[in-house]
Amino acid sequence: MIKKNKGITLITLVVTIIVLIILATVSINMVVGENGLIKKAEQARDAYEESSKKEIEDLNTMLEEMMKATGKGPNSKTLVDTLTDIQTSTVDAEDVNGNKIVVPRGFFVRTDLGTKVNDGIVIEDDQGNQFVWVPCTEGQYKKHEYKTPKVDDTKESTPDDGNGNWRTYVYRNYVDWKEEGGDVSSVTQNGGFYVARFEAGIPDNASFSINNESNEEMTYYTSDATNGNKSKNVSQENGINLKPVSKQGMQAWNYISQENAVKVSSNMYNGEESNYGVTSQLMDGIAWDRTVEWIASEREKASIVTDSKDYGNYTNNETQLAEDVLYAQHILATKNDNSKTTEWLIANKYKIGQPKLGAENLTNTEGSTKYNSADYTNGTSYSTTTHTLEKRIELSTGAVEQFKLKNIYDMAGNMWEWTTETGHHSTTDTNTTTGTKFVVLRGGSFTSEGTIDPVTYRYGKYTTTNIFVHYGFRVVLYVK
Repeated sequence: MIKKNKGITLITLVVTIIVLIILATVSINMVVGENGLIKKAEQARDAYEESSKKEIEDLNTMLEEMMKATGKGPNSKTLVDTLTDIQTSTVDAEDVNGNKIVVPRGFFVRTDLGTKVNDGIVIEDDQGNQFVWVPCTEGQYKKHEYKTPKVDDTKESTPDDGNGNWRTYVYRNYVDWKEEGGDVSSVTQNGGFYVARFEAGIPDNASFSINNESNEEMTYYTSDATNGNKSKNVSQENGINLKPVSKQGMQAWNYISQENAVKVSSNMYNGEESNYGVTSQLMDGIAWDRTVEWIASEREKASIVTDSKDYGNYTNNETQLAEDVLYAQHILATKNDNSKTTEWLIANKYKIGQPKLGAENLTNTEGSTKYNSADYTNGTSYSTTTHTLEKRIELSTGAVEQFKLKNIYDMAGNMWEWTTETGHHSTTDTNTTTGTKFVVLRGGSFTSEGTIDPVTYRYGKYTTTNIFVHYGFRVVLYVK
């Protein structure tokens, strides 16, 4: 008798495997598929997180509305949102997050421009001058400390790899640099200071202002008082102290020495007759360093310390402006035969328009006809057969929204800005304590590259009496 084989056939095995694969596929899809258990768990988690986030946002909104209704912040100080009228006394205030701010007598808060300290709170006086609160503890109010040694102290910009890649400056290693400004006691007491929202602008009552009624409309004045021109390098006219302005769309005050920048900055709010609860001065290097550190504390802005090209008016920022601004177009003429120096053709007029920023080579036709005595002060026509001609755009204050950081405009580019950091050293010899006084300029200008001369850059090559088309300044306020 032949016995039947009780084992499974090959067909049965194949069918079994197929069934198992189908079941596995179905099981896997139930777990990890588009509508699987894991996906549904992720969706449930995301929905919970979104719901929790919305609940927190709604709670914060409710708390903010309650604080606005009571006029008190989370620490029971005056809420900054309520200080929309000019204050008759200095007020210790705070934002909705409990961050401290002191609003001085004679100012009010521009709540339409922001009410949170970390965004940059703007105050304004009765003349329209604007300043931004920079939070600062006593420990934060100090000069940036460079870590990288620099053997040749006359070289140009070098990254400081040891401490945040800040740019070093010419003559950095001279040990006699010192601050002749600042107010650590005010910062310690008040927890911050105010920096001008804009580069220093020319006041309307100055004889060299384009808004002065005696001037021809849109005239560009240089430092030279000859040929009917008016000098910008003054701190007083007809016995009246000139006061810079911190307003948008003004002529930036260039062609002024550091010595006079110190004087006019002090003129702005000081004196026993002042109705304002601040003292004003030329911005000191420590305040500059702290402001830059505060700006760069935001992760997306951290790169500004090494490359400010996208945040300022530099030769390598070729932004085409889309809105009309006040500007002046200068020409830098360099001799093609590599002879000794370059020379500036300074604009005769300010213009209203939409310039393209950056350095741009001019054609021979433009050089020999368009850019001549009709547009520039020296009255000479230039041809590209003898010169390389490049345009340079000087912008009015706060002209480009893109160049605003923490509500502060143009710290990077447009004008090199004088500070109160000085030294008596020689540029060719060892440190001294007398003689020529040199000054640190900050931030680069419309003649610089933002990659080489970013907002952190310190330039210590020029003296307190030098004046140039691309040198300006900024005012800082310390609460009394």
